[in-house]
Parts: sequence; C-alpha cells; structure tokens
Amino acid sequence: MRIMFIFKYNRNYTAMNTKSIFLLSNDDGYKSLGIQYLRNYLLCHGTVILVAPRINKSACSSSLTVNKQIKITKISNREYIVNGTSADCVNIATRGLLSTQPDYVISGINFGSNMGDDVVYSGTIGAAIEGRFCKKISVAISITNKKPRYLDDIEKKLNLFLPKLLKMKNSSDILNVNIPDMPFSKIKGVKYTKLGKRLISKRANIIINKKSLFADIGDVGNPKSYSVGTDFHAIKSGYISITPISIDMTDYEKLLKYKNE
Repeated sequence: MRIMFIFKYNRNYTAMNTKSIFLLSNDDGYKSLGIQYLRNYLLCHGTVILVAPRINKSACSSSLTVNKQIKITKISNREYIVNGTSADCVNIATRGLLSTQPDYVISGINFGSNMGDDVVYSGTIGAAIEGRFCKKISVAISITNKKPRYLDDIEKKLNLFLPKLLKMKNSSDILNVNIPDMPFSKIKGVKYTKLGKRLISKRANIIINKKSLFADIGDVGNPKSYSVGTDFHAIKSGYISITPISIDMTDYEKLLKYKNE
C-alpha cells in the first residue's frame, strides 16, 4: 500500500463550517484507514460524528442485531464504537444515541469495490441504506482495490463528486460511489451509472476437519459484462461511478406479468 501520510484525528478540532452534521460509519471497523481519511475530509465541511463497528463486519448487508443488547463504547461526544453491524451503528445513532439527527449519512471508504450484485451483500451499502430516513442523502463510498495503492491523492478524488452531492436537495437518496484505484491524473471524471451484473462465484471450498465441516465461500464472481452505462464499464474506463440505488426490490415487469396471468 502506497501511503504518503496518515491523518491524526484531533478530538478538539472545530470545523470551520458547522452547518452540516455528518454521521460517518463503515463495515471495515473504526480502526480502518479508509474511515480516517473520510473523517478528516468531512471535517472541512461540517461536524462529523463517527459511529462504527468495533471489528470488521464486511458483507453484513443491512443486518440488524435484534436478539441481544448491543454494547456501545463512548470515546467522545463525536466518536462511538459499536459491538454490532454497520446497519446497527446507523440505526442506533439515528434512533436514540444522538440528540441531533445528522444531515447526511456517509459510509466508507471501503477497501474493495461494491458494484453490481455486491450491493446485496455489502455492509458499506447497508449503512447508507439505514440512513435513508435522515434529512438529506446517504452516500456509500468504496475504492476498487482491497489493498489500495493510490490513497495519497484521495482528497482530490473526493473533491470530484462529494461537494456537489452534498449540495443536492434530494432527500432520502441513496448513492453508491466507486472510485477506481489509480492516480488522480488518470481519472477521466464522474459517470452516473446503473448496476452491472456479476457471474456466479466459484463453488465454496468445503473443508473437512476431523468430524467438523467448514466452508470457505471465497470471493465474488467476475463481471458478467462491461456494458456501457454500468458501474463496471465506468470503472474500467477510468471514471468514478455513482449509482443511485433503492430499497424497492419489486420487479415491476414480473409483477405485471403475474397480474395478467
């Protein structure tokens, strides 16, 4: 990983613009480098309250912990660590933990892409989805490499889209952003896209250990295609991809078909 510097967070820092309140979470855990970069970037735009999982909760989707109490560790009035999922973090923060509702929910920066079918499984997306009842948009941000090589210019990449998104008046919008892991100088711009599709993943690796069975699910499937207009095509072409997503999973064509049969 090629990193030129690491931000050090000062809890006494006061942002110049305190009009906006950002709720920041992720699924990689509060120690993730990605969330630290994003927190320091957002501090230039308002007040940041970090509520993040204690440990990595990747692929937890929108899972909520409903069968037991969830431990919360308060580090400061603007930082909480939660023994739960990313969706737990946003749910708790917006439904009791915080005295003031945030304007925005921002999730990330996730190390690894969240494109196509990934949105079904992603805890990064799950946090943004859980923020849909907040005043303004929810944004999930990922960089397309599990071990990013180009983080030293991440601020310039965020500047290509995030200030514009924060000015939008559309409430309850959920946006899925993927940033190609390449130098800023090679990024061609921003494209608004639809979700692509992946091929089925490889068969799970079944492991027999004495009398026990274990399974290693492995990685996601490869893109089914790089059709123009999809997130896969935008990333492959050197663009930042922004996909508006919805929790409405109704297949309206099939619905009409069944109604007419």
